[in-house]
Amino acid sequence: LDKSAVTFFKMDKEADTGDIISQKEFKIKYSDDARSLYDKIKKVSTKQIKEFLPKLQNGKIKYKKQNKNEGNSWRKRGKIDGKIDWRMSSRAIYNLVRALTKPYVGAHCLYNDKEIKVWKVKEIEYKNNNIEPGKIIEAKNDSIIVKVYDGAIEILEHEFDYLPQKGEYLKW
Repeated sequence: LDKSAVTFFKMDKEADTGDIISQKEFKIKYSDDARSLYDKIKKVSTKQIKEFLPKLQNGKIKYKKQNKNEGNSWRKRGKIDGKIDWRMSSRAIYNLVRALTKPYVGAHCLYNDKEIKVWKVKEIEYKNNNIEPGKIIEAKNDSIIVKVYDGAIEILEHEFDYLPQKGEYLKW
């Protein structure tokens, strides 16, 4: 997504379906991750509360009916949703990792049958398609470059106890 919004609404019987009290959009940058979005949400929502709270307190708030065709609902994420599948595109893996980074649970992969948390990655252009996804192309200075469907991913922040070696595989 390139934008999102903070929405305050009146509670009703269903989840997130009540009349809107306040809604403010904000932009999402390519470099944003869960932490930076969380900070944007705090900033936008604090401003919103200061604007609508006096109106709510004195009964002068104007509610806006939600258009049910424009909204969406999301299911609760589970552990499987954070699993990195190296057959995915580099952009999909980048987005997965940045969506689940701290303060959230983190994306993960398997190495030697151990779950490894991955906190930050970078997309790398890599043209050799004769290498299987998940194979480690390079490992140095605490970072790992892994072949993915359409290129490579450099793992910059992770919880490996020790770096896997070039030629080894990370599982999905």
